[in-house]
Amino acid sequence: MMFNLKFTLNKRVFEGRVLTIKKSFIAFLLVILPLIFLLGCGVADGGKVTARDVLNRNSDADVFQYNGMMYNNVTELEWFQERKEEYTKHGLIGEIKNQSTNWLFFRDYTATKLPVGTKIYFTSENEIDVGILSVELEGETLYYMQLLQG
Repeated sequence: MMFNLKFTLNKRVFEGRVLTIKKSFIAFLLVILPLIFLLGCGVADGGKVTARDVLNRNSDADVFQYNGMMYNNVTELEWFQERKEEYTKHGLIGEIKNQSTNWLFFRDYTATKLPVGTKIYFTSENEIDVGILSVELEGETLYYMQLLQG
């Protein structure tokens, strides 16, 4: 009888520890998994808008990549038409080297619509200000704005 009572008590203590460990593990997962998920969203690319982001949303987008950032054509947008005179062509940055609509092949100086050889210019004397860039295409100036996460 003593043996059965002692075994039963030990069994309950053991089961209690297992339940405590299970509860702790579940609580750990409930806290850690959402954190991993939230931190994993956008961290790999530093919060930048990527070619993948843009082309998955709009496969017909008129964009190019410069210095790791995506630029979208804003030339015809109404709000930009009102401010277009503020931006003039300054120093040459470079030229389009590749054309692709596949995000896997996107890198700096790759465009979806601009032909290879299209020249890209700063629109500010301050070469640090790269929010809006311009290109010359068939005698026309087109303006591209940097896409930001948000």
